[in-house]
Order: sequence, then C-alpha cells, then structure tokens
Amino acid sequence: MPNRFAIPDVLVIGGGIAGCGLASVLARAGMSVIVVERTTRFIDRIRGEFAHPWGVRELERVNLLDVATARAGGRILPYWTKYTDGVPGEPYRWSDDFPDVPGSLSVSHPALQQALIDHAAEQGAAVLRPAALDEITWEGDQPVVRVHADDTWHEVRPRLVVGADGTHSLVRRQLGGTGITDEPHHAIGGALVAGIDLPADSAHQAYFAGGFAMVFPQGDDISRVYYVCSTEEAAVLQLADQPKALLDRLRDILPSEATRSMAGTESPVGFFPNAETLATVTHGPATVLIGDATGSNDPSQGHGLSLVFRDIHDLSNRLARESDWSVIPSTFAAERARVHGVLRAHAHWVEPLSTETGPHIDAM
Repeated sequence: MPNRFAIPDVLVIGGGIAGCGLASVLARAGMSVIVVERTTRFIDRIRGEFAHPWGVRELERVNLLDVATARAGGRILPYWTKYTDGVPGEPYRWSDDFPDVPGSLSVSHPALQQALIDHAAEQGAAVLRPAALDEITWEGDQPVVRVHADDTWHEVRPRLVVGADGTHSLVRRQLGGTGITDEPHHAIGGALVAGIDLPADSAHQAYFAGGFAMVFPQGDDISRVYYVCSTEEAAVLQLADQPKALLDRLRDILPSEATRSMAGTESPVGFFPNAETLATVTHGPATVLIGDATGSNDPSQGHGLSLVFRDIHDLSNRLARESDWSVIPSTFAAERARVHGVLRAHAHWVEPLSTETGPHIDAM
C-alpha cells in the first residue's frame, strides 16, 4: 500500500513550462496543487525559446510575463527584421499593428522551466522532484494516481489530473492514446551561438534559396539560432563538421559585419524533423492533456510556446469559473483542438514556402 495519501484539487504530471505555468496560476488562485517532475535539472532542447506577440499577450493575461523576463532572463523584442541576400529590410515594429503588446519574447527554455517550477512552489504548489508517475486507474470518474518520490509511494486522488508531460506523454498512454506524427516536410536545426552582432531589440529572419535562419538575441552576447532547411540539406549538415558547418551557413546568409565576431556555439548543434504531432486521445474522466501532450505544432512556425500559455490561460479560467469540473476536460480539449487546427492549417499552407523553390512557389 502507498505510504502517503493526498486529495488535492489538481495533480499536474510534468513540471516543465506547461505544468508549472499552470500550477503557478492555480496555486495563486488558492487551489491545492501537486506537481510531479521526473528530472533533477532541465536541459537545452534546441526549441521552445520564442513566443509570438499573441503568446506574450497570453503570458500577460496569466501574470507570468515577469517570471519569463525578470526571473528567467527573457527579452522582449519590439522589432522583427528580415534579410534577403544578407541585406536587412526595414525593421517591423509589432506595436504598429498590436499596440497592446510590447513585442515577441526570446527566452532560454531551461531557464524558463526552472523559473516557473520555483515560482509554482512559491505560490504554494507542492513540487515532487524527482518523481515518477506509476499508473492512473479510475474508480468511476475518480482518478487514483500512484506516484513514486523520495523512495515513497504516494496515492493521489485529485479532482483533476493534468497531463503536461510532453510529446511522449505517459498520461496520454494511460488514457489509451498515442501521438501520430505527420510525414516531415522539412527540417530545423539550431544551437546557442556566441558573438552574432545584430540589434538586440529585434528578432531576425534571413532567407536563402530553400530555407531561412532565425536569430533571437538572449543576452550576454548569446543568441538562439534556428536553421530551417530541406530534409536533404539537414542530412548533409548532420554529417558535417559541427559547429563549423552551421556557422559557415550563417556567414553566407547574414550581413558580413554581423558574423565577424561570431565565436562559436554555447550548446550542441541539433537537427530534427518539422512535423506536427496529434494526440489520438486528449482527455478522459477528470483528466486532461495540455501543451505538447495534446498535440504539437510545426516547430518551424514558432507557435509552440505561445500555444502553451494559451492552454494555461484557458484551462485556469475554466477551473476558476466552473463549479462542475466534470465538463472541463471535454470542453477544454474541443477548444484547444480548434485553435491548434487553425495553426495546423497555416503551417501546412506555408510548408512549401519554407524550403521549396521554383515558379510554382513564386506564384503562391
């Protein structure tokens, strides 16, 4: 038998950005929350470090923007600058069209994860780390969750289980679901790069025939670089001498003066396919998935982090205003699927524009 027994309002499986962002908001509202996080430290995943202005708006709505900036070191970027053949265009200022949003956000993914898990604990959430989900069973509609932490088995009977445990979600598996990934259309690589001399108040997008690179300043002379290309080019680059091959490509497509002091990388160089993943099951009795556990957007479109904070905003609002929580998993999942569907349709529309060339692309 378990050594401990708990009955919180919400049990969150996964203490990353989605899980601890939600836990912070719910604990601040006075709900009892337990967070289960399996890792002892967060690592660089070469993704999830940019939020579009609509995602920044969601951060503001759940009062977590200060955590992302002051505590995690994130930077608000008021401008967006595009480059063709190494020549910059006129910087676009987000506030010209979105006066209520300061700009986009560039932030270290592991730094934001750590800032949010610390913040969740400060707001009153109980954080079990390292801890592991063993299994979820249901007695009618009541989840009964076995968690292992500190060499102790915990039995938890929450009002709601939230699966925020990523693309390979164990909670989703417990619900009988899996993730179905689209056929990759192109690839994305990236690294933390030192010494790129570009304006620190702008995101930067440099086009080349067959793809583009993105540069997001993070401070301390470090930028997150993403390189979007065909799967064929990615295969060649993966076998090349790194980080030299990636840095040489950046020298080809960015202004020469911007790369003159480029000193190397501060993280491994990695490439992975650009493909959407859809969950076959997104909710169950008193159980709901959020973030990548319920479906991830094409990472080259950069909406993943914004979508996470929309999940936090929507689900926390429903939990605050609904007295009957039994309806929340299905209604939240339906709305989340609708929003993800819009981003999915957009990603599929721009996929060929990302890496293909020729008259048919010029005509689109």
